[in-house]
This record gives sequence, C-alpha cells and structure tokens, in this order.
Amino acid sequence: ALVHRGVVISMESLRSPDIKIYKEGKQQPYVDVSGGELWINILRETLKHGLSPKSWTDYLHLTVGGTLSNAGISGQAFKYGPQINNVYQLEIVTGKGEVVTCSEKQNSELFYSVLGGLGQFGIVTRARIALGPAPVMVKWIRVLYSDFSTFSR
Repeated sequence: ALVHRGVVISMESLRSPDIKIYKEGKQQPYVDVSGGELWINILRETLKHGLSPKSWTDYLHLTVGGTLSNAGISGQAFKYGPQINNVYQLEIVTGKGEVVTCSEKQNSELFYSVLGGLGQFGIVTRARIALGPAPVMVKWIRVLYSDFSTFSR
C-alpha cells in the first residue's frame, strides 16, 4: 500500500469472462470490461475484430482497474495519450461502498478524480475503453546492454 495501514486490492479477483466489443454505426468502437481484466486478454479479443485499445500498457499482464488508477503511461502515449485519455465510462465502488457510473458528462468530478487517482476516490470495477483499428504490423526492437554506461551515452 502507498500509505501506512493502506489496503491493497487484487484487481484480478474482479475478472469476468465478459469482454463486450461494440462497433455499431458511426459511433467510435469501444470495449466494456471488468476492472480486473488483464490487458493481454482485451487485446486478444479485440484483435479478432481488427481492433485494439488506442493505448495499452507496455506490459500487458496488468489489470484495467490498476492501470487506469495509475494513469496508464505507455510507449503509445505520444500518439493517443495515456490510457486515462481513452476511457468513455467507468463503474466505481466508492469508499462508502456505493456503486457509481461516471463519465465526462455523468458524475464527471468523480470520473476525473478516479482516473490516475491511485485508488483514493474509488475502485474501478468496470471500464468502457476506446478502440481503434489494430495495427497490421509492429516493429519490435530489442537491444541488450551489458554495461549501463554504454547505454546512457
């Protein structure tokens, strides 16, 4: 936990087999997922439809609720912003135990407080995440250094 006597919640306990992808009409495609779902599972499902989250983490074995609570910075942030800029709606459990739906237009103060709020304002139990066309090709470069001073020059 980040604070003395704080609580750590294993978001994976909230996982659900329900990954619902919506791509109808002129509306931007999105996916509704549990806050405990791993990004790797979301990516696998969305790729089946030629889609992917606009921004995802560089390490995909993290939960949606966890990364959205921590801003979700990744190597794609330069193009689409961090993950928290690509969320349409959240379902939150507040500290009082209330289940609240929030978005830019509904309970917006809570919406913006929770995104990147480190769990201080509530726990993300569901998220509606923006999707875009999946890249057809990815270039991956792996460079190994045995000496940090060589890397830092």
